[in-house]
Amino acid sequence: MDKKSFDIVLDEIRKCVLTDQRIRAIEQVHGYFSSEQVMEILKYFSWAEPQIKAVKALQHKMVAIPTTKVANILNCFTFSKDRLVVLELIALNISDAQNFRPVDDLFRIHLSEKKRARRILEQVCKVGCKAPVAMISSCGMIPGNPYPKGRPSLVTGTFPGIPPVKKEGEKKEDGSISMEGKGIASRIIGPFKPFPSTYNPHRPVPYPIPPCRPHATIAPSKKRQCKTHLFFPW
Repeated sequence: MDKKSFDIVLDEIRKCVLTDQRIRAIEQVHGYFSSEQVMEILKYFSWAEPQIKAVKALQHKMVAIPTTKVANILNCFTFSKDRLVVLELIALNISDAQNFRPVDDLFRIHLSEKKRARRILEQVCKVGCKAPVAMISSCGMIPGNPYPKGRPSLVTGTFPGIPPVKKEGEKKEDGSISMEGKGIASRIIGPFKPFPSTYNPHRPVPYPIPPCRPHATIAPSKKRQCKTHLFFPW
């Protein structure tokens, strides 16, 4: 994917608040990612579980990658058990599965995990790589449009606070106002409701004034007034 299209995808991911919204933004992409772009997308997912969900959405949207770059993707995960899960997901995208060394170096502690990773690569050698080869033109990556049906944040209403864009010819329902560009308070409270026709901003509303209730007060008293007597000895 060219840089301009990839920046559009990252912009859609940044707009998301929840993990599921980011996954949907990835699933709606038309195009293929390189290993470097996959690693950049994984930075927007904090923990291993959401990162694995992102890899599931990306496994059919990746170009063929060598085992050296597969090792770089696996290094984004801390635990070896998560690396095994990711290796199974992106196994059919490996172009040179017969090169076991870069992947074997990541599984040195547990022998069972190392054998499992080796079996995955051996199975890929038998089946073959199913991912397409990256298409590179003389001017670099072939440019494209990652969202040919429109960005999900503007068309499908995937993200909160932004209603879907209505097609031409459709009537506006109840005169609803677009929430795009509004603050967080407007998104929580809802669309602004117009004032009634009888409202006059220059004429105050006659609110009822509550009656005065008697309450205890301390009134000044002559007895409590302090009188200072001067004493003259002469």
